[in-house]
Amino acid sequence: MARKDPQVSRRKFLAGVAVASGATAVPPAQAATAASTSAAPRRPSALPPTMHVAAAETGTPKELPRIGGVPGSDFMVDVIKTLDIKYLPSNPASSFRAIHESLINYGGNKMPEFLTCAHEESAVAMAHGYFKVAGKPLMTLCHGTVGLQHAAMAV
Repeated sequence: MARKDPQVSRRKFLAGVAVASGATAVPPAQAATAASTSAAPRRPSALPPTMHVAAAETGTPKELPRIGGVPGSDFMVDVIKTLDIKYLPSNPASSFRAIHESLINYGGNKMPEFLTCAHEESAVAMAHGYFKVAGKPLMTLCHGTVGLQHAAMAV
């Protein structure tokens, strides 16, 4: 076995290695540019909603003008009824007001029965569980891209 050199201590050696590796991790040119760019203002990852979007989501909806004829959402309720779907668990949202209104008023809230859920994920979890037990599909409605992403977490 080789003799130990009494002038080199293990602690000093490891401390030197740690300092040297930290110093070489960022070259001096990149360290200078990183310091100058960190002072620059950061751009937000998401922009706040415009006043129009915020008013549409939080304000009281205005009475929409009535048009003649039958709305397309009533037709879609008839299509859904032909699919023999008994329940529709969903989180009510402003992006599908028309189909929601037609399911309740035109369709009488029967076949499918609208089940109000607190979150898209729980609505899809209910549909998934129902299919596992009954072997029949359910339908859910999702609000925008975020609602669809939340719904995908339950699959």
